[in-house]
Amino acid sequence: MSVTRAVRWAPLQQVLLACVLVFAGAVFAQTQEDRAYVGITVARGTRIGSQGGRLEERHQLDLRLPLPPLFLGKTVLVPSFGYETRFMGLERRGPLADVSEEDLSRRFHRFSLGLTVIRPLAPRWMLISGVSANPRTDFKSSFDVGMDTSWAGFAMANYLIGGDPDVRLTFGLVAIYPFDATPVIPMVAFTYRKGPYILELGLPRLTAMLKVGDGLELGLSAMFDQQVFRTRLPEGGQDLAARYVRETALRAGPTVNTRLGGSSLWLSTSLGLDFLNDYALLDRNRDRVELGMLQSTGPAPYLRVSLGWRPPKRAAASTRPAGSSLSTMPPAKGNTPPLIR
Repeated sequence: MSVTRAVRWAPLQQVLLACVLVFAGAVFAQTQEDRAYVGITVARGTRIGSQGGRLEERHQLDLRLPLPPLFLGKTVLVPSFGYETRFMGLERRGPLADVSEEDLSRRFHRFSLGLTVIRPLAPRWMLISGVSANPRTDFKSSFDVGMDTSWAGFAMANYLIGGDPDVRLTFGLVAIYPFDATPVIPMVAFTYRKGPYILELGLPRLTAMLKVGDGLELGLSAMFDQQVFRTRLPEGGQDLAARYVRETALRAGPTVNTRLGGSSLWLSTSLGLDFLNDYALLDRNRDRVELGMLQSTGPAPYLRVSLGWRPPKRAAASTRPAGSSLSTMPPAKGNTPPLIR
């Protein structure tokens, strides 16, 4: 990515990063119906820079677990937890032929911890606010809360268009730290789930699916993901003043969701292309460190397979919309709890 392109991309990147921080679990959930899931993503290696460097094949495992909510009258407190581990590295070739594999490869871990407050205001309106923390580490460097954790706070309003729980508009503000251009970002999302159609427009992901019968969904999905990890550099690289490695992905491709028998488990498979596939070194202030070898990264194909759990909808959903995300109403006490992604 050239310097000019990076400058033009920065404002949009800030908005996308805010979405990733708030909806950390939703990035990898196939649809908003998934309450829990485990997924594996494999992306092929690709060239990086013009000096003969090449990325190794990358692997990623992500997990989302449901946590029980706490009901305080009409107010619902929803904790959330997610875990992700990813491997990325450079091949020993070209200018890196003499660098050890241990110095070129890293396995990073990210934990997502959040608490969301849901409060119905009127039959068609709901207020959602909360905070989330995302600690990241490679378990080789000493953990520093200030350098290894990102934070996000948000306040959202959810509106049922026409009073229909399957047609929803969500909008609000997100505050993030650390930030690049501005600490506060506006956000908006739209969800339409009626008949055979599933449409989820927003950030950090977009889903457009067509239901075929009761156990098959066909369509397209796209997602944005960006993670920043503090890491050790190889000997001789410390003079670059780089303290972080940032991975940015913009993936899209056809997707197939299949119900396993008559259960609530769904197998999702997506095969597509990571168009952005950008890597960068950042200094202590998270500003990009220009390095010729990392200025140009080629697109790479990816394969993602995930197993998700969608609990059956209860009859109470007809009078009080039960949901699982920022754009849904909390269920009645005793029903399947919502999970804020």
